Amino acid sequence: MAEETEIPEIIEEKIKDLDPRFIRQLESAEKSIDKNPSYVIDICSTILSKHPSCVEVRKILRQAQFKKYGKGNALAKLGAQVQGAVFAMKAGGMIKKGEALKVMEEAEKLLSQCPQNPAVLNALASAAESLNYWGTVASAYQAIAQFEPNNEKNLLALGNALVKNQQPDEAMQVCETILRKNPSNGDAQALARSASVVKTMVKGNWEDDDDFKKKLKSSEETLDLEKSASLVSDEETLNRMVEKLKAQIEADPENINLYRDICGNLRTLKRYDEALEFVRKARQQPLGKADTTLEKMENDFIVASMDAKIQELTNKLGENPNDVSIAAELEELKKKEHSYKLENARDMVERYPNDFNYRYIYGMLMFEEGMLDEAIMQFQLSQRNPKVRIQSLLGLGRAFIKGKKYDLAVDQLETAKKESKIMNDSKKEIIYELATAYELMGQADKAFNEYKEIYSADISYKDVSDKINAYYASKNSQ
Repeated sequence: MAEETEIPEIIEEKIKDLDPRFIRQLESAEKSIDKNPSYVIDICSTILSKHPSCVEVRKILRQAQFKKYGKGNALAKLGAQVQGAVFAMKAGGMIKKGEALKVMEEAEKLLSQCPQNPAVLNALASAAESLNYWGTVASAYQAIAQFEPNNEKNLLALGNALVKNQQPDEAMQVCETILRKNPSNGDAQALARSASVVKTMVKGNWEDDDDFKKKLKSSEETLDLEKSASLVSDEETLNRMVEKLKAQIEADPENINLYRDICGNLRTLKRYDEALEFVRKARQQPLGKADTTLEKMENDFIVASMDAKIQELTNKLGENPNDVSIAAELEELKKKEHSYKLENARDMVERYPNDFNYRYIYGMLMFEEGMLDEAIMQFQLSQRNPKVRIQSLLGLGRAFIKGKKYDLAVDQLETAKKESKIMNDSKKEIIYELATAYELMGQADKAFNEYKEIYSADISYKDVSDKINAYYASKNSQ
């Protein structure tokens, strides 16, 4: 059964609602984050003990924690993470016993030792969720997203929390982040539709209408809309919505929004070829001919369709590893997909030369083709887009390394490293490539210092542990 979209009552306190003495203390604390984070931590912890639902105070506390402990030594972080993992296992039982507030208090103590602790942040989110503190839930998942930006599970949880907290625009931004990297993510599509419904409800102040729920239940059309936007969309409901939208499109073929809705449902159902047909019909309509978003949607569905078929063939080959015909078909389809992506990217760059995101995509494909000069040119241009600047610098570094221009690679990667503020997977990759460049230049000590930086944050990253052990072994044998 599909879960209905709801807007929970917001029960979390605001700073403006606190005792004036606390407000003055917080004003002073915010000014002291850089110089005296310990003072800020003490002030915020005291206030949260009396007002645990005030997410604004918790955000100030998190800033102070990162300021004081964010660059702690590796051994301390490892100890904190082990302690956090043990705590996270106990937290579920404590929440069930009605000790959610205690979990939140203990979580903050552990986060003061290691703010980048996903196990503890998840426990904090679970405890806050049990109390309907959705702002606090969202802030915990946002903290995780800072150092795990590619964690789709966390991003979906963040989007859900933002919807519950009446922040549909922010939730839609999260969905867009997911869908840029994974256009076929049905959960993100469903979440985006849910956010859209909530935006309408909030904008119209429906939640303030005492008769809202009655209206919702009595209106079949509204119920269908809510179910189509639910976070847990069952197949039966989606199929029913598809059939209803087909009838609506037949009656009103120039309504572009109807095509968007049906494609969203078909995407969730993974019926990509059918969705492709409707996108193409939409692009034939008067309002669809100049709509560039529909063009992008068409390209996404073409790739999603090929990805699905590649996965199907991969599974078949796994079951029949000696089947030459399946292997040949799979290889041919992979080449076809790559050629399509390359041709489409080239076309988009030619048509939209100032869209630097397209240039980044084209650069990546050129790099894969081994066309280094062309890739370098695209990366040099795409770095103008702040959203892909860091990845463009990384692309430049890799291209220079592959072209054996190691000094040029170092220049780009050093810049990327400086501009990456958080030690997430992206920054680890940048430092790893920088270390590789130094290693290839014969500068073992500089390479070691870079590998060591990753090792201190994540001992399990790629072969960094082997690199570090080999370096020490070499030094000890001299």
